[in-house]
Amino acid sequence: MSRAAFLAATDALIATGDAIVAQPDWDRFRAWLLESDALLERVWGRMDRYHLAWLNVGRDSAPPGSSLDDAGTRRFMAEVASGKLAVLRTMRIAVERQGWSLLSDDDDEEVR
Repeated sequence: MSRAAFLAATDALIATGDAIVAQPDWDRFRAWLLESDALLERVWGRMDRYHLAWLNVGRDSAPPGSSLDDAGTRRFMAEVASGKLAVLRTMRIAVERQGWSLLSDDDDEEVR
């Protein structure tokens, strides 16, 4: 994957994530998480161990195992998407400013 392709794909994911935060939708949220995970894994490698702060993202004040109402579900999606957006923005800035050894500088290379 080229650096330009990574930046473009990340920009698209950021735009979609911002839309999910503004108007949460469960199906779009799930698809977006899978797509963003796939891109990040392709460029940064598998993340089998997440930072404790990321594991706590989206935890509602309700007791564990309890069902969320519609408002709680929307809050959950918005909070998780906001956390993932912070990761995407940080990684995008790093690649844009410093490059990344796993990305080519060939702007003509297609995203696979």
